[in-house]
Amino acid sequence: MNDVIDRLARLTPAASPTDDTAADLRRGHRALSRRRIKRAALGGAALTLTVGGAFGGIALTSDDEVTPITQAADNVRLVDYDGTQMPGYTVAKVPEGFVLQGTDQHVLAVARPDDKSTISDFRDKIVVTLETESSPTESATDTTVDGQPATIVTNSEGTTTLKYAYRDFTVVIQMWNTIHLTDKQLVEFAEGIEVTADAKPSFG
Repeated sequence: MNDVIDRLARLTPAASPTDDTAADLRRGHRALSRRRIKRAALGGAALTLTVGGAFGGIALTSDDEVTPITQAADNVRLVDYDGTQMPGYTVAKVPEGFVLQGTDQHVLAVARPDDKSTISDFRDKIVVTLETESSPTESATDTTVDGQPATIVTNSEGTTTLKYAYRDFTVVIQMWNTIHLTDKQLVEFAEGIEVTADAKPSFG
């Protein structure tokens, strides 16, 4: 019996489960830290900048995510107009890059130089017309043009319309919203318009 007890006493004690668990945790933490450092370095190197779209869309991309950032398009500047005037109206300012496309005495169209549509096609243009009478417009914003009462309204069809009294008529300026003039700029455009004796009301 004593011989058995002596043999048992000489055996090397096994490491406790607690010691093994603590060592495993320490090794796991060290490995995780190494992975995070490596991932951050690779992520920084893989970061790319993508710029595109008519409105200046920007997206930052990495291996893990895509975060879109949208920048609003800048408003178009108004510049002095020094080209040929059209019958019915004289114009002092136009959006930068635009020209007087034409007039038929009822409608004056302001468009981009490469616009080949007829002046009766109002898309992507500013058009000026005269009315003998003007009905009230719902949801209009009150303003003034050369001191005269005026209204501005943007509708669901993608246009902004400015109306104001001019002599015995109402001037109606319709802008397609792809042009991006602000309401203040649209008023400035209107204040540079003179109606001549050649202009005719569109109806009435």
